[in-house]
Amino acid sequence: MVEQYIAGSDVGGTWIRVAVSPLSLEKESIQIKEVKTEKKNKFSISSQICQILTELISENDIKRNQLLGFGLASAGPLDLKKGTSFNSPNLGFKEVPLKEPIKKEFPEIPFYLINDCLAAVLGIHYFEASEEEKDNLVYITMSTGIGGGVICNGYLVLGKDGNAAEIGHSKVAAKSNYKCGCGAYGCWEAISSGTAVRKRTLDALKKSESNAEVLLKLVNRDKSEIGAKEVFEAARKGDILSREIIDESVFYNKVGVGLINDYFDCKAIYFGGAMMNDQDLLFIPLKEEFQTETIEFTINKPPELKITQYRSEIGIMGALALVKYKVENNPVVSTYTF
Repeated sequence: MVEQYIAGSDVGGTWIRVAVSPLSLEKESIQIKEVKTEKKNKFSISSQICQILTELISENDIKRNQLLGFGLASAGPLDLKKGTSFNSPNLGFKEVPLKEPIKKEFPEIPFYLINDCLAAVLGIHYFEASEEEKDNLVYITMSTGIGGGVICNGYLVLGKDGNAAEIGHSKVAAKSNYKCGCGAYGCWEAISSGTAVRKRTLDALKKSESNAEVLLKLVNRDKSEIGAKEVFEAARKGDILSREIIDESVFYNKVGVGLINDYFDCKAIYFGGAMMNDQDLLFIPLKEEFQTETIEFTINKPPELKITQYRSEIGIMGALALVKYKVENNPVVSTYTF
């Protein structure tokens, strides 16, 4: 028999990953390539994906008729019916065509577009979650922004346009002065994302530098060098201002996780994204809160809080899982009808 394959891609503001795998989707058989995301024009991303996919199938001696489907996980928001990303703060253009140019190059291959965090929760579902976790599962990414994906009662939660679980835009701070990239105030993303940690730190330094000597010394007093990574490092070294910024982020992370558990009554929440590199300051106190003082932030029984072992690759793993599940008619994606 001719072996059957699936393919996928994960598109972010910094990296594009493309992968091919046998339908069996065994971890050791997955081939992944990644390149920096180009933003020369609105077709740059689709062109990169087509080029890398062509290279991968050629290098692995795969014929196009052996590919059962292609899953594309992209930063949102998305218009799944049109096959575009729109109003994304990270992809460079107001609207980025994804489905049409890729289908033009690979017309014979079924195409599935999905929000990157919704893909990620499918990746968790297939590769990591225990059997008792699978039916009520949440994934949260904390990086440049904050996003999420939800499986509830055994079904992927998509929403009317495929943009459900935009949890980063949950209002966690009423009457907040922190403005989000979406234009609203008080979003979780506007307080606790990596972008927000940097912005809030720089805003605080405009008012006073007296409690930030450790941080300023760390960057040789060049404030343009301050990012979330430097704030966390300074906090570990005793910087008062940095610690205050992080403690505030942790508090609102607790609010956000509490809201998610109230809404979805989930068994487990997996975390990913670059900010999990600082899990000692960010994740551990969050985990401890939901083990000891749950009722302060959620009325439901607490979920298990975990960090995905796949980190930056969970999106591409989820894109592949989506295709496998669609090919095999897995009920978890029966809500995906786009």
